[in-house]
Amino acid sequence: MSQLSERILSAIQEKNLSYGDLSEATGIPKSALQRYATGETTKIPLDRVQAIAAALNINTEWLLGWEQSSFSLAESNKSQGLTCVQCAGPVAAHFDATPNEEHEYRAIPQEWLGHRKPEDFFIAIVDGESMYPMYLDGDEILCLRCNDMGYSGRVGIMLFGDGEATLKKIEYRLGEDWIDLVPINPEYATKRISGADLDQCRVVGRVVRVFRSVDEI
Repeated sequence: MSQLSERILSAIQEKNLSYGDLSEATGIPKSALQRYATGETTKIPLDRVQAIAAALNINTEWLLGWEQSSFSLAESNKSQGLTCVQCAGPVAAHFDATPNEEHEYRAIPQEWLGHRKPEDFFIAIVDGESMYPMYLDGDEILCLRCNDMGYSGRVGIMLFGDGEATLKKIEYRLGEDWIDLVPINPEYATKRISGADLDQCRVVGRVVRVFRSVDEI
């Protein structure tokens, strides 16, 4: 059983609530809540995690396993101006890694999202040095989900056929059947995708923010 499921079950028992009670408070079907609490279902949508936390009056971060304290939601995310965004895990800055499919979440400032919703974004982790010095190995990047870069030269994540992904500057010309994946680090070569190979790839996100620790606290 995952930590999330264990904490949902623990909180339900501590509050002495039935699945029916929690269903009425959240609008989530009783059968789904039972699957979440028993660990039968491990991938729980973020909006449902937040709804469960609010109904149980507990901290979303505690429910997700980031904090030790389960104190009131009203004293946590909302008062601190935080929101939760899905973390996709490592994404290559070269061509030999795939995104992590586990649904993990990170708390970030709400203001980073502008007028958009948390589900419009995901967080990825840079893996490799081809985007140095703008993006360092291990950097976390906030990405806006999209299938179009808007214009040539922006930095985004390109996904290939069976899940291979890469972080690169994406260059193209409208009306032509090629895309260049351009590294910032001059020690790495540009990769051109053209013709029928274009059908095997798609843009999944555009980088809007990078955040990193520069020293130990």
